[in-house]
Amino acid sequence: MTTEPKVSIIIPCYNRGKYIGETLECVQKVNYPNLECIIVDNVSTDNSVEVIQRIAQRDNRFQLIRNDVNNISIARNKAIAASSGEFILPLDSDDLIHPDYVREAVEILQNNPQIAVVTCDAVLFGAKRGKWKRPEYNFNDFLVKVSIHNSSMYRRSGYDKTNGYEPELRFCEDWEFWINLLKRGGDVFKIKKNYLFCRKHKDSTQRKYSNTDENKFVTRFIYE
Repeated sequence: MTTEPKVSIIIPCYNRGKYIGETLECVQKVNYPNLECIIVDNVSTDNSVEVIQRIAQRDNRFQLIRNDVNNISIARNKAIAASSGEFILPLDSDDLIHPDYVREAVEILQNNPQIAVVTCDAVLFGAKRGKWKRPEYNFNDFLVKVSIHNSSMYRRSGYDKTNGYEPELRFCEDWEFWINLLKRGGDVFKIKKNYLFCRKHKDSTQRKYSNTDENKFVTRFIYE
């Protein structure tokens, strides 16, 4: 019987049938014995659900939840509400993680109570390739520019002290969540290894809403 604390990997999904299988297969290869993977489908109209169900039927660590709206924050909050892990690791439905990321992040959190978030170096692939360059974390600077990617591990107990991910935000919801999590104190530790592989699309959500009223709303919301 494993004594390692459980990790819950949470994945919101909307019309990622082309990629979600590869993402879930990378989770299956994670070098950690005690994990669950909860996928929330946001009313996909492609074959996403079928792909997820095929894997879930073969591997009982995977659970599919159906959402009745297309909202990434609601999906993440639903996944966490259904989870039973001590640690949470969000993952986008088209991204990949290194097999050793979970194990190393858990060890850091277990051995360092003052650390609230463990992140890592990331590599871009797809429409854009190369190192994902982000500034080093500093909370004051973080209020102006996000420096932690979404796929960073944190404690469920820390999440429970926040209001979760904000449903009003159509993007940058992770930035707003990190601020609420870290304003209560705690450090951020970055693993200096390429443990996240982030797929970039030409039609990314943030690019879609840049220079729009939606972008102004998000900026204002986070500022306040």
